[in-house]
Amino acid sequence: MRILLLLLCLGTALGAVPAQAQVKLPKLRGWVSPLPTDSATGKVSYKAVVQVPGASSAELYKRAKQWFADAPSTTKMSLQTDDAAGGRLVGQTGELVMQNFFGANVQVPLWRTITIEVKPGRFRYQITDFAFDSGKGLGAVTPIENYLTPNALTFDANGYPQPVLQSTIDAIQRSGRQQVSAIRQRVSGKSTDDNW
Repeated sequence: MRILLLLLCLGTALGAVPAQAQVKLPKLRGWVSPLPTDSATGKVSYKAVVQVPGASSAELYKRAKQWFADAPSTTKMSLQTDDAAGGRLVGQTGELVMQNFFGANVQVPLWRTITIEVKPGRFRYQITDFAFDSGKGLGAVTPIENYLTPNALTFDANGYPQPVLQSTIDAIQRSGRQQVSAIRQRVSGKSTDDNW
């Protein structure tokens, strides 16, 4: 990851030299990010409202809090907000994901923020703020959206993702979908093996 950051800094530095030596940015020709994006914030975001007829806010809140407590993650899930009266839980977690970096697979921490809000008979979840550790310490991160904009490091000359970016996109899709499925099952009270 530190090598990636060094190359990003190098790419930024190259952009500061005279115009004739600037790195030509790739043009996105037909490639569209497969990651869900919030139209209001521009951030990668998995979100939905799930109906749970007959469930009270208190029961949904209890299930959501238990999901936060039991959710598997590389790092301990820390709750930033635990508001039972308002029906809102917000936590941050990280997961080690594999990235293909110059042909080598490396594990890097991928952070995200998870919000679950409950009301009688329904809940809303959002998984967003995906980011990589910037290597600067003190929790400094680089948002995934920085990698999704055209640049010479993560896109080829034809405007398609380099292997390092494609492996990141794949990891976010896999991880995001798994967490969405787990949240929906746990908070709605539906079990995957309940097939009477």
